[in-house]
This record gives sequence, C-alpha cells and structure tokens, in this order.
Amino acid sequence: MSEARLEGFGCGRRTIGFGLGAREPFAFPGTTARYAPDRSVDIQHTALDIRLDPAVTHIEGTVSHTVKALDDDTREVRLHADELTIEGVEAADGTPLPFRHVGEDLHVSLERPLEAGEETTVRVRYHGTPRRGIYFIRPDEAYPDKPVQAWTQGQDEDSKYWFPCFDHPSEKMSTEVRARVPESYTAVSNGALVGRDSHDDGTVTWHWKQAHPHSAYLVTLAVGAFEEIVLREGKVPLTAYVPAGTRDLAERAFERTAEMVDVFEERFGVEFPYEKYAQVVVEDFIFGGMENTTATTLIDLVLFDDRAALDFDMDPLVAHELAHQWWGDLLTCREWAHAWLNEGFATWSEVVWEEHRRGPAEAAYYRYGNAQAYRAEDGGEYRRAIVDKRYDEPIDLFDRHLYDKGGLVLHMLRKELGEGPFWRAIRTYANENRGRTVVTEDLRRSIESATGRDMDWFLDQWVFGAGHPELKVAWKHDADTGMLAITVKQTQKGEDLTPAAHRFKATVEIKGSSGARTEVLSVTRREHTFHLPCAMAPELVLFDPEGDLLADIEHEHPVASDRAVLAGDAPVIAKIRAAQRLGKDPSAENLSALTAALSDSFWGVVVEVAKALGSTRHPAARDALIAALDATEHPKARRGIAAALGSFRGDGKAGDALKGILENGDPSLFVETSAAAALGQTRVNGAQDVLEKALREKDSWAESIRLGCIRGLAALGTEAVLPTLLERAKYGQHPRIRQTAAEALATVGRRLTIREPVLDALADMLAEGEFRMVMAAIRSLRALGDPKGIAILGRAPGAHPDGRVRRAARVAASRLRKGSERTTEVAKLSDELETMRAANAKLLARVEQLEQRLQDG
Repeated sequence: MSEARLEGFGCGRRTIGFGLGAREPFAFPGTTARYAPDRSVDIQHTALDIRLDPAVTHIEGTVSHTVKALDDDTREVRLHADELTIEGVEAADGTPLPFRHVGEDLHVSLERPLEAGEETTVRVRYHGTPRRGIYFIRPDEAYPDKPVQAWTQGQDEDSKYWFPCFDHPSEKMSTEVRARVPESYTAVSNGALVGRDSHDDGTVTWHWKQAHPHSAYLVTLAVGAFEEIVLREGKVPLTAYVPAGTRDLAERAFERTAEMVDVFEERFGVEFPYEKYAQVVVEDFIFGGMENTTATTLIDLVLFDDRAALDFDMDPLVAHELAHQWWGDLLTCREWAHAWLNEGFATWSEVVWEEHRRGPAEAAYYRYGNAQAYRAEDGGEYRRAIVDKRYDEPIDLFDRHLYDKGGLVLHMLRKELGEGPFWRAIRTYANENRGRTVVTEDLRRSIESATGRDMDWFLDQWVFGAGHPELKVAWKHDADTGMLAITVKQTQKGEDLTPAAHRFKATVEIKGSSGARTEVLSVTRREHTFHLPCAMAPELVLFDPEGDLLADIEHEHPVASDRAVLAGDAPVIAKIRAAQRLGKDPSAENLSALTAALSDSFWGVVVEVAKALGSTRHPAARDALIAALDATEHPKARRGIAAALGSFRGDGKAGDALKGILENGDPSLFVETSAAAALGQTRVNGAQDVLEKALREKDSWAESIRLGCIRGLAALGTEAVLPTLLERAKYGQHPRIRQTAAEALATVGRRLTIREPVLDALADMLAEGEFRMVMAAIRSLRALGDPKGIAILGRAPGAHPDGRVRRAARVAASRLRKGSERTTEVAKLSDELETMRAANAKLLARVEQLEQRLQDG
C-alpha cells in the first residue's frame, strides 16, 4: 500500500500533519500492546458469491469458508463481520448453524466437535450497506463526469466490512470470487478468470479464482466500465484495466511493468509467484495504490499526459505495488507491528528499480528524499521503533518510519553485509518463507542461514530501537607520524529506545595528490577515533559520501573543502551536503562556488545548490539563479531553480523572472507550478494579479499549475486572497484544488485576527465525510492553530469510519490544546524575520561592493 508520489504536489505517505511543533509520543496515553488474535481453525479456502450494482450502495452475498481444526474438540469458528447483517449460517449440506454476532465478532457453533486436522465448511449469508471496505463512486450535480464504480480496499482490517472473514494477516487461504454485476460493467478480482456467465436479468457473473493462499485484506473486487489492455502475454500475463478512452495514457504509465517484473525476479531470486498481474485504475482511490494479490488497485492520477511525461512518471508507485507481490503477498507480515517487512521492503524496492533504470546517482538522491521525509516525521511528529506493538489501530503504523526508514534500514543492511552476502540473504529469506506469514525474527534467521552472521545487534538498534545517530566528524593529519586521525562522536541522547551509541560501518573517501582511496570504518563506541596511514596531508576527507548511513552528520573541516567537493567529481550526496554548508556562509568565494555548481551534470545537485543559493538571499545568488533559468535544460533542475527564487522576498528581479515563466509558459508544467508558488513567496507587486490570471486560465494535468497558483496566493499572506481561496475550497471544485485551497486558507488564516470565514469553510469540508476532504480539513485546522478548531475537530473522531481520520483529528486537537502550532503572533514574527533577512542580504552585498571599489581604487 502506498501514497502516490506526485512531484509538484507535496504528497507523501501516511502523515498526520505538517510536521509542525515539537516531537510528541507516538502512542496515546493508555495505549497497550496489541498481538495477533488466536485461531481455532486454519481457513483452507474462501469462496465468495456477491451481488452488487455500483450505482447502488448495497451488497448481498454468501461466503463459504472451508476450515481445518487446529486442535481436538474444536467447537466453534470465529470470523469477523462489521456493519453487516448476518442472515444465516449453515453447514455445507445446508444444515443451519447457531451463531452469535457481537460487534465485529461472528461466532459460529459447529454441528459437532472437530478433531485436529479435520475439515468442514461453513456458509454465511449476509447483506449490508458498507461505509468502508467497499466504496461506491457515482456522479452528482457538482461532479457530473464522475464514473460509476465500486472498488474494495482491505488493508489494514477492512475486508470484514464487505464479507465475513478472518480479517487478520496471520491467516492465509486460497480464494475465489463470483461477482454478479450489471452486464455493462467489468468485475476484476484476484487470480485467474475461470468463468463469465450471462443471466436473463441483464447481469453477468465474473468468476475469479486465486489458487495461492493469501490474507483476507488482499482480496479485491473492482467493478466499472473498464477497458482491458494486455501489456505482455506469456506465462504470467500482464494486463491493465483502465477507464474507457485512456488506453494511450495507460500504456505510457505501465510501459515498464514487464521490465520491472524481470528485474525483481532476478534480484529477489523468486519468479513472479502468481497466475497473472493486473493493474486496475479507479476513481477517488483513498491511497496511491494497494497491492491486492495479482490485481493491484491504483489511483487515477497514475494516468498522465504527454506534457507531464516530460519530467514525470509513476514508476515509484508502480514498482512499489509490484514489489508487494513478493513482499507482502507471498511473504506476509504475521502481525501489523512487523509491517515493515511489507512496506519497508516495497519502499526499498523502489530504490532497486531506480538504481536499475537510472543509475546510482538517481538511486542515492531518491534515498536522500526518503531520509528527509523520515526526519520530518521523526523530528516534528514523533519518534518510535519501526516494530512497535503499541497502537490503537493498525493503520496508525503506516507512516514514514514504516516505509521510508524501513527501506533505508535495508539499504544499510546491504552495506553492512556486502553485495554478495546481502543478495544471498534476501533470496534465502524469500525462498525459505514463500507462502508464509513472517516476523522480523524470520528475516534474522535467513540472514544467519545465508551469511553466517548474527544480526541481532543490527535489528535491535535499527528496527526495535528508535531514532538514528547524530554525529560530529572531524579529521586531523599528523605529518610527523604520517597518520590521519578521524574522530566520530555520537551526540544523540540515549533515551526513548534511542541507543546512546549506534554500531555501524561508514565509508570514508580520502583524496590527495597521490590519488584517492576508500576506507571502511567500523564505529562501535559513542566516541571513536580511527588512525589511518596517510603519508601526505589529504586534500579531501569525505565521510559517508554516498549517504548510505541514516544519520545527522556535522562535519568539522575547512570551508575550502566544501568548495572543492562541489567543483569536483564527488558523489551526489557529498556535493549536496557541501552546498548546504556553503549556503550558510554567503561569502563571495562560496557564492561563486555555488553559482558554478548550477551547471552540475546531475539535476538533483542543481536543485539542492539552488536551495542553498536561495537561502542566502544575496543579490548575486538571485542573479545566478535567474541566469540559470535560461541556461538549464533539465526540467527538474529548472523546477528547483524557480522554487529557490521564491526566497527573495520583495525582490523585483526575482518576481519578474517568475512572472515571465507564468506569462510565457514553460514546456514543463511542473516548472510553471514551482514558479507560481515561488512568485507568491516573493510578495512582489502585481503577484496576485498574475497568479489569479493563471489560476483562471492555465489547464494542466491533475490541475497541477493551479495548485501552484493557490500555494502562491497563500504565500502572499494577505486578506485580499481570501475570496479566491474560499471559492476554490467549495464543493464542486477539483478535489486536489479543494485540498490545496484548504491548506492555503490555514496559511493565510494564521496571519488574520478574524478567522471565522476560514473556520467555517474548514468545518463544512470536515462535515462532508469524504476521506480526502476530511483529512485536508484536519491538516488545515491543525496548521491554522486556532483553539476554536478543537470543537470542530471533535466532530471527526469516532464518527468517521477511517482510522487515519480518527488519529489525525485526535493529534491535531491535542496539538491545539497545547498551543504547539503556530499562532498569529508567531506567523507575523516569521514574516518580519524574513524581511530582515532579505534586507541584511542586500546590505551585505552593498558592503562587498564598497570593499571591492576601495580595493580597486
């Protein structure tokens, strides 16, 4: 399961806020540890017969479970069924069976006690109008073009809302689904299509059969007017089911799926394990994607046009969900606390694909983005261990720690073990546990089996422990002894499961007149000094130059080293760190080095260099960025340059350059998106008019340019933009425009003393109940920082069926009660500080010019 990684949208995985304020505990007070439920039987096979019409939010069906007793004298079968009406339960021969349905628990009494290993079948008849588990999409007056669809979403434990089952990942069974739907629709489910029967009443029954056992949350059904596309025939057919008329878009979005399958088979050491793989694109999906076994569900934004394709693709999302067919479906976490074995592995697989397709530089920068996302949550929300049994609902765990940190841990494991042993361990883990449910201990055993290494210490600190190292690194050369001393000091506090001293390997690259060499340091203490032979003083000493280690690193070395790193052939992450340090000291030499680096061959370095230049707010930096806009070809680099120009508050030249992009256009819609947001940040005269005009006129894929315009209007921070933002937040606007407008209202509202129009708009959005809008309203109420939002947020918990909503609302209300979020005074102070920084940068430039004239004279 994943959120869509939409560049230019700021979307990510499951987050509960904006990362504002101080870190708070992950678990709420009173939260206790949760464990897998007991089972009295092992479900062998589940056969579901369901009838539905996507135009009507009602289902009725029968589900048969063939079960095997796990112990003697088994008298009862326990299932889960929530918000469903149980009409009756019977044995395979039709004999009625007594049952009790209390809350989500359905207890079925068997005709007679079973002995261990004995099988029987129970059949449950039911109906219902579910609020979750299965979702019905229909047009209305405000959205008349919306298609008619129904689709399911089972993770984490939502399948019980659309059919009675044992709804926990610890249980696996083969399944078959017979879905009877109106003949104008296609029904897609798990496994192979084994039948399609027409009926006299204008309905068709689609019969799908999944031979390989899988968990209930992976059972899927999607019903709609889909067009089937064959991506590859052969032993494992690859197909896509997409809205009619979108074939060209779909072929572009999924064009590399077959290659991904081939890469993952080779890397993971297990052939694709199922009878087919389909990707089903649906409307209004509540995640980016969901890895249902053999039939992934994807958000409709996976389909993008020619202009977006210039510098955008959905490969990370497609690769993530495909990788889950191994990590999550074939091997499934036994308890949600160990869900990193699903999600961390799938996130790591995104990097495996990036490395294959685009090379090590792209992969390193991708990991860098993952690390930054994790740090934002770790520093501004909460810190927790990756494996944590203390949660209210399983969905609480699906966060940056589980995904991004989990993936980074696997990369560090790769570096710790080495290439050959690591891939041996991964393949051993996959083959030894295929078809099983797993916990982290299974991974540990496979590593030991494949490599002979006991990795308890590694898993204890990175998976069962919390946080990451905070390092100070310094080096000193002794000419008399010909030795280089490198000191690594860990400064993190050893508390809340965070080790006082991590154990890790770190690569050091040493460059000098005689060449370059690489050393690997094994850090085992809180302060560790290494003495390495080095006859001549090195020109550069690069610690962890590839960014392999998840750590906050403070380098103590001459600033000239950073300039040399940026000008040379150092790895991407080393260059990025050098640029960030140079940006903190806007001397003429440093500005010159950063300006030269705007022509770096890798676009990611250019983006980070542009950020560093923008942070200086120096006129020379501004001029360099403006010049680079025309000189830079890579559209992703131009995005970063445009965004950096937004740092120049009140600067007419920066504003004119950004206005020019919006007025003249750019081949990349994302460059225009960045320019729009940055223009608002400059707050130059005329910015509102330009942004309002672009908001009215500029159509683009997924409304991306309009989103940039809305963010730009929000950055202006004036009451004058409120009418536009309030209008764009109304029901009937594009959903992404509404979400962005809600967040923009919070940005502007923080600077106002009268916030009632903003609060009313967010309250209305919250009351709609639609997941995406509710989450946008909660995020915005939290960011607004007004205590009046507490009462509004009180309407969300308990009333909404989605656990993400309940947690987000509870966290937001807690933050507001504590005054953790920004207030009007703080927002205004921030604006004043920004103005002072801009003025100081201009003053510094004038002083430098005067000094130069005196020297010339």
